[in-house]
Amino acid sequence: MLLKRVLPRALMCCALVLPGAVAQNKARSSNYEQVTAALQQAKVTEAEAALREMLRGRPDDARALGLMGVVLDAQDRYAEAEYYYLRAFRITPNSASLLNNLGNHYLAQQNAGRARDAFLKVVAIEPDHPNANLQLAQLSVAAKDGGSAIRHLQRLPPQEQQAPAVQFLRAQALDLSGERSVARQLLLELEKQGDDNARLSTMIGMMYVDWKEYDDAERVFTLALATEPTNLEILHNLGLAALRAGHFARAKDVFEAVLQKRPDDPDALQDLGRVYAEMGQKDQAVVLLVRASKLAPKRDDILMFLAHMLEELGFYGDTALAYDRYLKLRPSDAMARRERGFAYARSGKMDEALADLQWYVGMYPHDPGGLYELAIAETVRDTDKALDHLNQAIALDADLHSARHARAVLHYQAGQPNLALKDVEVILEKEPDNAGALDLLGQSLLALEQPERAAEPLARAAQLSPKDPKILTHYGRALLRTGRKDEANKVFAAFRQLGPDPGRRKPYEGLLRYLSLPEAEQRAQYEANLRRMISLNSRDPDLQLRLGVFLLSEDKHAEAIAALGAVADLTRDAEVLAQCGRALLDHGEPEAARKFLEAAVAPKSPVADTQLDYSIAVFHTAGPEAALGELDKIPPSQRQADYYLLRAQILDAQGKFHEAVDSLHRGLATVPTRAFLYHQAAEFLIKHQRYLEAIDFLSQADRVLPSSPVLMLIKAIALELAGRKEEALRLLADIHFRWPEWPEPYVAHGIILASHAEFAEAKPLLETALALGATNDARVYYYLAWALTRVAPEDTINAQQAIEEALRLAPQNAAFLCLAGKIANARRDYETAQNRLTAALQLEPDMVEAHEALSSTYRALGEHGKADAERERIVHIKRRVASTDQGENAPLKHLLFLEAISKPSVR
Repeated sequence: MLLKRVLPRALMCCALVLPGAVAQNKARSSNYEQVTAALQQAKVTEAEAALREMLRGRPDDARALGLMGVVLDAQDRYAEAEYYYLRAFRITPNSASLLNNLGNHYLAQQNAGRARDAFLKVVAIEPDHPNANLQLAQLSVAAKDGGSAIRHLQRLPPQEQQAPAVQFLRAQALDLSGERSVARQLLLELEKQGDDNARLSTMIGMMYVDWKEYDDAERVFTLALATEPTNLEILHNLGLAALRAGHFARAKDVFEAVLQKRPDDPDALQDLGRVYAEMGQKDQAVVLLVRASKLAPKRDDILMFLAHMLEELGFYGDTALAYDRYLKLRPSDAMARRERGFAYARSGKMDEALADLQWYVGMYPHDPGGLYELAIAETVRDTDKALDHLNQAIALDADLHSARHARAVLHYQAGQPNLALKDVEVILEKEPDNAGALDLLGQSLLALEQPERAAEPLARAAQLSPKDPKILTHYGRALLRTGRKDEANKVFAAFRQLGPDPGRRKPYEGLLRYLSLPEAEQRAQYEANLRRMISLNSRDPDLQLRLGVFLLSEDKHAEAIAALGAVADLTRDAEVLAQCGRALLDHGEPEAARKFLEAAVAPKSPVADTQLDYSIAVFHTAGPEAALGELDKIPPSQRQADYYLLRAQILDAQGKFHEAVDSLHRGLATVPTRAFLYHQAAEFLIKHQRYLEAIDFLSQADRVLPSSPVLMLIKAIALELAGRKEEALRLLADIHFRWPEWPEPYVAHGIILASHAEFAEAKPLLETALALGATNDARVYYYLAWALTRVAPEDTINAQQAIEEALRLAPQNAAFLCLAGKIANARRDYETAQNRLTAALQLEPDMVEAHEALSSTYRALGEHGKADAERERIVHIKRRVASTDQGENAPLKHLLFLEAISKPSVR
C-alpha cells in the first residue's frame, strides 16, 4: 500500500541547460541563435537538422556537439546524445555548462552515480553553480546523506534558497541529519505557503507519511485537495493517509469518490478493500478485490491480499485458487506455495496439499509453521507422521500453540488423554480464555472419569462461546455425569434453540467463480438458488421472505407481492410479517404493506416500531386522520423521536402547522443527537418558509453534532433563503475546505451565485461539481447553461450542450425548456426554439419569460401577428398576477431541492 509520490517541479531531473545560453562569449553566430531559439521553442527536429548541417562543416565544434546532445536528450535518444556529449567533453573537458548538461543527461536515465560524478566536476570548476548544487542536494537526500545535502543547499543564491521546493529539500536533509524538530518547524512554515500550491502540500504530506504521522498527512492532503479538488492522485493519497490514521469512514468515502470518477482503478478498489477489511467487512473486501484482480490480472499484491481475505472468511478452496494465480506470477515465493498447500488441506484436497507442503518442508526443514501445516494435512491419512512432524514443530517453537492443540487432539483421539492434558495446560497458562483449549481440557478429564473437574472448564468454555453446539454438548454431558440433570437440561435446551444455522458452515469454494460472473448472472443465479431451495423446503417462510425482498429489489413488484403472500400463508409470526410489510413500504407499496402490518399489530402489545410502520402505511392509503388514530396507539412510554416526527408530518398534512411544529420540537427534545431529525426539521421549516427557525434548529445541531457536513450544507441553504448570503458563502467555503471531494457544496455554491447574477464566479464552481461526479444532477447543467449565456453569450454550442443534458435528466421542467428555447433563439434555430418554448408553456402557461422568448421567435420568423399575441398575453398575465415568482429569477427553494442532497464523500 504505497502512497503516490509527486516530484517537485524545481527538482525534476531533466532541467537541461543550453550551452549557448550560459556561455560568456558575446559574439554568438546567427546559426547558434537559430538553434538555441528552435530548441527553446521545442522545435527539436528543426534544431537537429541545423546542427547536423553545422557539424558537417565543423565536426569538432564543441558547442555544436554539446547542443546536439541537448537536442537528442529532449527526444529521449540518450545513447546517441551521450556520443555527442563525450566528443564535446574531449574537446572542452573543463566546461561547467557541458558537464552540467551531462549530469542532467544521466539523471534523465536514472543513473544517479554517473550524474553525481558529473555534477561534482561542475562544482569543482564553479562552486556556486545553482543547478549542480541543487541536483547534488537532491541526490544526497536520496542517498540518506543529509549533511552533504545541507552543504550543497547553502551554496545556492539566497533568493533560490527561499524557494518552497528548496526549503522542502532542506527539511528532508535536516531530518536525515537527526534534526527532525527543526525539519518539522520548517514544514509548518511551508504549509502556510501551500494554500494555493497543491504540489507543495502533497510533498509535505508525503514527508509526514514517511514519519508515520498520518493524522498530519491527512490534514495536509486535505489542504492540497482544497486547492485542486479534482486531482484524483491527491484524493487517493488522502484516502491512504486516512486509512493509516485509522479514520476508516473517511477513507471509505474518499476511495468511493475516486471510484466514482475512475470505476476501473485497481489501486482504489484494493485500498477500499483494505478499508472494508479494517472495518470487519471482509466479504465486501473480497468483492472489490475480485474486481481489481480482473482489471489487473498481473498484480500479485492484489491476489495476495485476496487470498488472505478469503482465508479469514473460511473460503479455503478459493484461497487456494487465489494463491495458485499468485504463484503463476511469482513462482519462486515458497511461503505462498506453503499457504496454498494449507488451504488445499482445509478444503479437503489432500493430494494437492501434501504435494505443496512436503515440497516446502523439504526446502525448509526447520520452519515450525511448515511442519505444523504438513502435520495437519497428514492427520487424515497418517497420524504417526503427523505426530512426528508436530513434535518437530514444537521442539523448534515451544510457543506454537496451534501445534500443541493439534497434538493434544491426536493424543485424545488415540486414547491418551493424559498426554493431551499436558499440552492443553501449557496453552491455558498463556491463554486462559481459549475456549477450544478449555473444551479439550474438559473432554480429556471426562475421558479420565473426572466429570466434576471437567464441568468447570466446560462451563467457562460455554460462557465464552455460548452458541458453539459442540461445547454445549460436552458441557451437558459433563453435567449429566455429575448428576446435575436440571442444569444439563437447560444446557441441552440452549443447544436445541440454536437450530440448524447455515452460518456455522462456511462454504469452501465457489465464491470466486460466482463473483467472476457478470452482475446480471450473479443475481440470476441467486434467484435460481433461492427458488431451488424453496422447491426443496416449500414450508420455510424465511426463504419466501428472502425471495420477495429480492424480487422487490429487481422491480418485479407483482411477483414479490405473490411471494410475500406465501409467507402470510406459512406463518403468523408478527416479526416476520412486519419484515414483509417494512420491505413493501421501502419499495413504495403501502397498500400491500398495510395488510401485513395490520396482521403484525393484531396482538395486544405490538412492537412500537411495527405500529409506527403500520401508521405510515395507513397515512399513505387512508389519509392523515386514520393514520393519527393508529399512531397514537403507541403507549406514551414508547414514543420516541420517530413517533413525533411522523406525527408532525401527519399534522402538517391536516393543515395543523403549529401543532406539527410542537410535535417536531418534542421529537428533537426526545433524541437530540440523531442527524436525520435535524435534516427533517430543517426541510419542514424551509418548506413553510420559516428560514430563521430552520437556522436556529441547525445551530443547535452545530452544538450537538459538530462537523456534520449535510447539516452544514442545509444551514448554508437556509442562510441564503433567509437573505444572509455572505454567511451562507462563508459556511460553504468552510465546507469546501473540510470536504473538498464532495460535489454537492459546489452545486449549492454555484446556484446561489448564479441566482445573484454572479455568473462568472458561478461557472467554475458548477464545472467543478461536474468534475467531482455530479453528472446526474439536472440542476448543475441548467445553471451552467444559464451562466454560459451570460458570461460567454457567443458560446452557444456549450450552452446548448449543457441545457440538453439538463433536459435529458428532467425533460418536463418548464424552466429548463424555457432556457433551451432562448438558447435556440440565440443560435437562430427558431423551429427548436418554438418547440421548446411551447412545451414550457404547456407546463406553466403563465411563465412570462417563456412568452417573451416565444414572441421574439415569432418575430424572427416574420409571424408578427403571433408575436403581438404573445405580448398581449404577457400584459394580461401581469395584470392578473401582481407579483410573479417564476422564470430564471425564481427563488432558490424551487430548484435547490433539499431531498437531492446526497451523502458527502467523507464524514
